[in-house]
Amino acid sequence: MSTTSTAVLQIHQREVFERNVTRALAAGAGAGFLAYLTQRIGIGVPLSFLVLAGTALAAVRGDRLDRMMLSALALVLPAAPHVMGLSAGWTVAFSGAAAGALLVRSRASEKGGEAGVGVSRPGPWHYALGATATAGLAVAGLEVARVLASRLGMLATPVPLTLVASGVVVALFASIGGLAAHLMLKSDPVEARCEELIPTLTGELHTSAERALQLYRQCGESLAALPREPAREELARTLQQVTRSSVELAAEWNGVEQQLVQNTREDLERQIAELTQEAKAARDAIARKQLQMAAASLKEEVDRLSELSYKRERILAKLKGQLALLERAKVALIGMRSGHAQVKAAELSALARKFGALATAQADEARIAHEAATGAELSTLPVAEATTSGEHDVLRAIDESIGDITGEAPKAREKV
Repeated sequence: MSTTSTAVLQIHQREVFERNVTRALAAGAGAGFLAYLTQRIGIGVPLSFLVLAGTALAAVRGDRLDRMMLSALALVLPAAPHVMGLSAGWTVAFSGAAAGALLVRSRASEKGGEAGVGVSRPGPWHYALGATATAGLAVAGLEVARVLASRLGMLATPVPLTLVASGVVVALFASIGGLAAHLMLKSDPVEARCEELIPTLTGELHTSAERALQLYRQCGESLAALPREPAREELARTLQQVTRSSVELAAEWNGVEQQLVQNTREDLERQIAELTQEAKAARDAIARKQLQMAAASLKEEVDRLSELSYKRERILAKLKGQLALLERAKVALIGMRSGHAQVKAAELSALARKFGALATAQADEARIAHEAATGAELSTLPVAEATTSGEHDVLRAIDESIGDITGEAPKAREKV
């Protein structure tokens, strides 16, 4: 995925922006003709409002509910400044700001809102940038349109043609403000989180996390080609959950991975061998017992490292299981790119239910297996307590030996 600095230099989906500009020009021409008709019947609707509302309407996208909501807002919000009693310049500026924010919102609705997978999406600052840019461009476009109308009037150009040309000019300027929705788009939150964690991983965990992100992006490309359905949103959320949990799980165990690859076990075994040899060579009984206790303590650490190795294997197995789920989703989505819309919608719904059930079942199985293994490990605690009790017995014997040598009473030791 491109970094933020790369995104600044790119226009994402340029063809969509060009399409919106073209439709806005057509809407501007229609708005100019409608302004002429309103003048003829004595209503006199402002040209700026008609053009900005038409520009926002031309960019409306999304499902039926989104289109209805955005269409209503495209008529209401640009009209609100005209009833506030503001000056002409500020009225056009606020009306253009409302239209610019709607252009960005239409872009977000077209991409599928927050349930997109592996795609970029507008963030809060895009709305601010779009509103500010469109406000300034609308004022500038209206001034240019007035100059153009003056020149056309000197040429005795018919009024309808003058208003149509003025509408096209204002629409051209206002539609350029929609470029904010295509620049520096905010990354998919799951993809951004993965890119933040993956560089910190090492070994097999790093490889698995990179593969998960790659599969996530491929699934996103296939989902973008499918019709917007509730099932698509559900499947997108499941893909996000599986991918994010995989990478975050790998990040949690990355420290264990690093410790296990640094020959810690070999160092401990070497120290145990050295302590054992020193204990055998020791002539003093107390020193020999202390060395034996130190060796026994290090042996417990070796056993704990073995337990960590087993847990690491469980984590890697869980990651590979989640990768297998993403692979299945990728293959299924590739097979759904062809066919009729109704057939694809039905297949997508079935896939969303199946994939969600598989992800839930796999997570439950991994959790149950981990809890069972943890319970088995906890069952060994009495043995550890017995070992601790044995160490206290050895310490007590040492105290008694010291008392025999020095003639002092042994010191009482508190149990830990």
